[in-house]
Amino acid sequence: MLDVFVAEPSHPRHFRHPGVSGLRHKAHLTERWEERTAQHLFFCYPEISRAGPFQDADAGWYDAVSGRRGDDIQMLDSNIFRDQMTVRRLRLAAGLIMLCYLTLHLSMHALGNISFEAMQWGTRIHDFIWHSMPGTIALYGAFAIHFTLALYALYDRRSFRMGGGELARLLLGFSILPLLLHHFAAGRYVYSAFDVTRRYDVVLTVYFSFVPFWGWRQITVLLIAWTHGCLGVHYWLRARSNYHKFAPVLLTSATLLPVLALLGIWQGTQQVFAQWQLHPEWLQMAVLEGHVRDPSVNGPSWNLEVQLYWIYVALLALVFVARAARWLIERRRGLISIAYPGGRVVRVPIGYSVLDASRRAAISHAAICGGRGRCTTCRIRVLRGVDKLPAPAASEQAALGRLLAGPSVRLGCQLRPSSDIAVLPLLPPDIGASESHRRDYSEASDIERFVAIMFVDIRRSTALVEKRLPYDVVFLLNHFFDAVAGAVVDTGGMPNQFVGDGMMAIFGIHGGPREACSQALVAAQLIHSRLADLNRKLADELPEPIAIGVGLHAGTVILGELGYRDRFLLTAIGDSVHVAARLQDLTKDYGCQLVVSDIVATTAGVEMSGFPVREVNVRGRAEPLAVRIVGAMNELVA
Repeated sequence: MLDVFVAEPSHPRHFRHPGVSGLRHKAHLTERWEERTAQHLFFCYPEISRAGPFQDADAGWYDAVSGRRGDDIQMLDSNIFRDQMTVRRLRLAAGLIMLCYLTLHLSMHALGNISFEAMQWGTRIHDFIWHSMPGTIALYGAFAIHFTLALYALYDRRSFRMGGGELARLLLGFSILPLLLHHFAAGRYVYSAFDVTRRYDVVLTVYFSFVPFWGWRQITVLLIAWTHGCLGVHYWLRARSNYHKFAPVLLTSATLLPVLALLGIWQGTQQVFAQWQLHPEWLQMAVLEGHVRDPSVNGPSWNLEVQLYWIYVALLALVFVARAARWLIERRRGLISIAYPGGRVVRVPIGYSVLDASRRAAISHAAICGGRGRCTTCRIRVLRGVDKLPAPAASEQAALGRLLAGPSVRLGCQLRPSSDIAVLPLLPPDIGASESHRRDYSEASDIERFVAIMFVDIRRSTALVEKRLPYDVVFLLNHFFDAVAGAVVDTGGMPNQFVGDGMMAIFGIHGGPREACSQALVAAQLIHSRLADLNRKLADELPEPIAIGVGLHAGTVILGELGYRDRFLLTAIGDSVHVAARLQDLTKDYGCQLVVSDIVATTAGVEMSGFPVREVNVRGRAEPLAVRIVGAMNELVA
């Protein structure tokens, strides 16, 4: 039984404080969000509060590329055969081999649109490849691997909650073999065991004249197998960023090839029937040479077909018996608890993946690839129990390394906890493939990094925009942001937030601390230059030149994507953001254009002793912060 317990946590709300506006309000909300998030997590997971905020999740340093931890080094699972992705890749490779066989098979049928002789020529090429010793080994080896691993996947699947496409692919896949057994027994087996020459005209005559049921059954299995294979390719490729570019070509090919094959079969059959009408004796000779009605051939063929049906049924039954046995064993081993946000706790047997647990409890959990480890949309942050998690397999570690994931981030489809944990899914459940790739390979995602933060705000903006039409205000602000954000981008930074008449920018997403601070100082100079150009350009439109205040600070922040559904933005969270916003406010008090912390100057290696220094108190910091007062940013030397 699956036990689900639901608690009702408090829901934090944000209130806008009077007098707090623009980017300062944004920084205030960010600070309050961090505080309330910590309180919310501690309420849902009291064990976290006893251990200290995120102490368990971030114990020791962690290198995502090498996979090494500080005090508790997790060794990678070097046994590739225990890696779930190894099994899935092997099944995929085997499936692709069989899809190649099917592609050539359909192409051979499509040649019937040219002539029956072309079909015969295509048959010789087909048989040369797939009836040769290497081709036979490759084809039947791929079939054995794919079918065996499909049975194992059916056994290993913990939940049958899936989308319509996934369910269709599963049902189509397991319906192929019973539909195909007659074709194997009456075709390949007869040709090999009784030394019967394979003739295309005999096959078409038997299937569409003597026993049309078998012909339509063969067409059905061809379409089912092709659809199953195409769905597999689709689910394999859809998480890739450039799939949408060539997906229309693949869809067109996947639709056109079976249509041409069916037309080719029809055209070829009509030509064969016309030939039999002109030469009835040829038909009798073909039936005799093909042993079409020979009991000594048909009897063993039918017996083999019946035996294969029973073997297939027995294998499926064995899988479900094994699932039942596993269910009994796992209940005796005990259950573990997986806690989700909102106070929901799911109890599942040891061996369940987190994604399986989510599906069993009907908890929405993103998994574009269906939980096959081909994407990273099911990734989670483990909030409790990180130190007791099993080591990630090589494939999971490689995926997390590409994301520069933190110490507590794991893939929900790969993580099979053996003790109680608390988790937080990191992506919305309805995320799309293109959106997931943008987040997977964005400039940074969910990491700690030393960056420089810049806040820019227009001074006396009310007087600047009053008595202007809304269109004129938008026009003016867009020109301002084009100048300021363009300067940021040209110096290596990233414009991050545009709120009202202000902007926040981040430097150092890719570079080191020195580069980040140097870029920020150069950007300040370039902003001054471009703002001056803008004021000259719009001199006749402005009652007075646009004046700005800039705050610049550097420190370690959390870089992550925040938002809702398909509206996510990479941003920075941390004390350094609040400090930079506060320094921008101080430009009003000091009547200057820039207030920059000494941390920025020291890290960049820039001498700023010529600028006045002040000690300022910033909320949340116990010690005063040394800052430099810069009257005009063109005075900087970076």
